[in-house]
Amino acid sequence: MTNDGNHKAEAPESPDLKNLDGMAKAFLVSMAWSYADALEQTKRSKNQQQAAPESESESQIEQVDRNSETNQ
Repeated sequence: MTNDGNHKAEAPESPDLKNLDGMAKAFLVSMAWSYADALEQTKRSKNQQQAAPESESESQIEQVDRNSETNQ
């Protein structure tokens, strides 16, 4: 059995509440994009750091090859 005498009508959403909800969603989306950008930059910098030692070692090998050619 239900007690219909104490049934309260749901309050309609106010425009301020809808605006706040939209602002919260926009904030979350903005934070997600910022996090994704930071993560992508971190990955790029790690890739560049890993690529730099390889290029240095390759240039050292080329210098050794050039030195051996001039010594012969």
